[in-house]
Parts: sequence; structure tokens; C-alpha cells
Amino acid sequence: MFCADELSEVRHDITSRDKLPLFQLIDKKTVKRTERRTHKRFRVNQDAFAFALIRPAAAMTMKVRNRSMAEIAMAAYRSKPTKFGRINEISMGGLSFRYIAGEVKSNQSLVLDIVLSICGFYLGNLTFKSIADVEIADDFPVAPIKMRWHRVQFEGLVPDQVSKLDYLIRNFSVSEV
Repeated sequence: MFCADELSEVRHDITSRDKLPLFQLIDKKTVKRTERRTHKRFRVNQDAFAFALIRPAAAMTMKVRNRSMAEIAMAAYRSKPTKFGRINEISMGGLSFRYIAGEVKSNQSLVLDIVLSICGFYLGNLTFKSIADVEIADDFPVAPIKMRWHRVQFEGLVPDQVSKLDYLIRNFSVSEV
């Protein structure tokens, strides 16, 4: 057991105080959350029509190469997605998208697909972990349609998936977040 005298002699590293993992003190009244992400986030070009689709892993993968937007939409519908929405932000570590809230629940294992209908880009069967799924505040509180915002973190990507994800970010993002 240490005595108080022994503890006071221990040299404390003052610089470690500035490297708090979650918060950074700006002034006496303000605390700012420090960035914990390891990957840069990018906004997706809205003209690319990039969609995230969460579906049961057992459902058929989509074929989108050389298909019209209508055929891609039908393929997405046939895959029986539990969540389907337009991608807002993406990184090599995950993405976020908005979707219309529904009652569809699945107790099957789920995978994530990324579809860009503008060019027939398809990145499928991504394993992921849900980080957040929150309701978006509505400007019109009586609106019958509720929107939600879902953030996911990719897990266990294989090299081919990493390569396609990098291609997507390089060619279809517009700005760093």
C-alpha cells in the first residue's frame, strides 16, 4: 500500500491530460467531443443515386450491371429489404443513410448492399454493426411518415470489398465531412 508521501513523489505526465479519448476541455464552461473515427468521412454526390439496402443474408443478391433504374428498383424490392435509403455519408469504416421507418423486423442475419443506380455499381453482402438508428426530428410533427437515420460500421471486409468501397469514395463523393 502506498502512503500519501510516496504518491506525491510519483511523477505525473501532464501531457496525457490533453489526450482524453472522448472529450476535450475548451474553456471552463465548454466541453467538446474529440473525433474518435479512424477514417475520413465523405458526403456522397446526390446525383449518383447511392442507396444502402439492409436485407436478410439468405435473400438473393441483386444483379444491377446494365440495368435500368426501374429494374434496379425492382431487384431491390424483391430482395425484401428491412431498411432501404439514400446514403448521406460514407467512409472506409461505415456509412449513414436515411430511410422511411416501417414495421419490418427480421430475426435473420442481415447484410448491407450499396447500389449506385446511375452507373450500375453494386457492392453486396457487407457485414456490419449498427451504431445508431434514431428518428429524425420532423419540421411537420403531424406528418404520417417518420424518417430515421441509421449509421453502420463495416465489419470483416474482404480485399475485393475494400477495393470497391475505395472506388466508390474516390469517384462518387463530393466533399470531406
